[in-house]
Amino acid sequence: MNRRAMGPILVFLVVSAAASPLLSMMQAGSAIDPVVFQLTVLSTAVGAAVVWVIWRGRLAYPPTVKRGLARPLLGGAAAIAVLAGLLFELAHAQHAPWRTAGMGDLGGPLAILLLVQLLGAGAEEVGWRGLVQPLLETRLRPALAALITGALFAVGHFYLAFSISALAFTLFVAAATAMSLLLAVFTLGRSFADRVAIATVLHFLINMATFSLFSDGDGSVLYFADLATVFGVGGVIAFAIMLKLRPTARSRSIPG
Repeated sequence: MNRRAMGPILVFLVVSAAASPLLSMMQAGSAIDPVVFQLTVLSTAVGAAVVWVIWRGRLAYPPTVKRGLARPLLGGAAAIAVLAGLLFELAHAQHAPWRTAGMGDLGGPLAILLLVQLLGAGAEEVGWRGLVQPLLETRLRPALAALITGALFAVGHFYLAFSISALAFTLFVAAATAMSLLLAVFTLGRSFADRVAIATVLHFLINMATFSLFSDGDGSVLYFADLATVFGVGGVIAFAIMLKLRPTARSRSIPG
């Protein structure tokens, strides 16, 4: 991979990693309830912003070959609904201890929860699907670019490793990578704005599905094993689809 892609990605990763604990400390000193909104989700947006300031107008970006939001949003929503349904049936068959979320689990008004969840998803996707994945696509096959982005996205949630077991975190990484592949297949070949919009909505739907159906689980190995198993199926299918695609031969400057 050449410096045009590697340099911005490295800066993004370093700045995002440094911003995460700083935002965590800011949260501890603020009145923002972490149940409602965790400031650490903004770390990737900070990383992306720094990259755009440094490389403004000089970032390689794959050409746009697909347009429109309706088809990928409907297709992605349908895929998430199917996977969430399978996950629910699996949990029911296991007599899993986690339960559907009630109004008392929201930590605030429903409208606020939905807004902050959408904001959090967007803050992450600006960096991952809006910046890292397309930069990798200019040099790698789409499937490999999506897989690397997914792995980095999953490991970027390293702070979870301090609150769950090593095995549970490993399973989380597998599940998050698979979810990322699912997002990737619906965003390939699209403009920066379309990629971010599609990925944000689908990311939001995944978060809301796991929250509403399972109250985000109990952090157990079983919960993350279920996520890795079910979303792993979707991720494998998405990866197989992307394997048939070729890297783009041309690139253009990223917007902004």
